[in-house]
Amino acid sequence: MISSQFREQVEAFLAAHDFKPTEFGRQAVGDPSFVLGLRRGRSPTLATADKVLAFMAEFEATERKRHRQRRSA
Repeated sequence: MISSQFREQVEAFLAAHDFKPTEFGRQAVGDPSFVLGLRRGRSPTLATADKVLAFMAEFEATERKRHRQRRSA
C-alpha cells in the first residue's frame, strides 16, 4: 500500500511538472530507470524513497520561488 502511494506521488509529480521519467530518475537518485522500475512493481528502499521525496519537495519549493519572482518582476 505504501509503495503504491509512493508511486502515485511520483506519477503525479511527473505529470504536474512535465518531467520525463528517465530525467526524473537521473536527477532524483542517479538512476534513469528508476520510474520504470517503480512502474514494474519495484519497491525502493526507505533511503531511496526519502531521497526522492526530498528531491520533489526541493524542486517544488524552487518552482514556487521562481513563480513568485516572475510575478513581482
